[in-house]
Amino acid sequence: MRPPLLLRSGAMNTDDWTAFGAIVTAVGVVVAAVMAYWTTRKAAAAAADSADTAREVAQIERDRWHRELTPKLTFSLIRVGSNRLRLTTTLAGPVGLDHLDTITITVRDEAGRDHSARPHYDEAMRTELPSVIWGPARFSPGVDGVAAPGRQSIIRSLERGNFVHRQMDNSEPPSWFQDPGDWVDGYWEAKLRLHAVCEVEGHRPWIVVAEVANPGVEYISDGSDEMEIPEQYR
Repeated sequence: MRPPLLLRSGAMNTDDWTAFGAIVTAVGVVVAAVMAYWTTRKAAAAAADSADTAREVAQIERDRWHRELTPKLTFSLIRVGSNRLRLTTTLAGPVGLDHLDTITITVRDEAGRDHSARPHYDEAMRTELPSVIWGPARFSPGVDGVAAPGRQSIIRSLERGNFVHRQMDNSEPPSWFQDPGDWVDGYWEAKLRLHAVCEVEGHRPWIVVAEVANPGVEYISDGSDEMEIPEQYR
């Protein structure tokens, strides 16, 4: 018999090929897994970016809609007595905003002047200072739930097209003002500065600021404390 042929050095037998195939298959599985992982990561990142974009667009639309629904409040101030005024607040619009649940109106101090405590103020002056309204008028304390010093009034439930009256008084000078006439003269033509926070369920609050024409008062410097009603309001 002829002796069997010996495999040449370096040749692979069946087991070697089987092992090699298994390695190649395993590598392929790993590569496929890595590719699938990165594909999933990219898809997830793209989905997240898409979701972020959608949220941003939705927020932009909500902000735009909120701006378009900003309440159109109109204010008018008339004098009805020597120390009495009447503020009328009307919800004039916009279309789409049918009513407001609450309107919190605050009288702002005059602009451009610092009324913080001065070094020479004593304790009594510093205590009184927060209650001073540096402007022509204040809400009447004790009327319509207004608390002293009359800086703020709350209107509840106002429908579009309707209006509400609020009673106001001439603002009062601080106790260290020796001549009330100086106080009145200082605010003769000053506008009433208002800050209104408008709220309705389901929406973020809106803030409306306004400056309302002052009907004016004239102080009679004859030793009395009377205010003369301007001729057009007599």
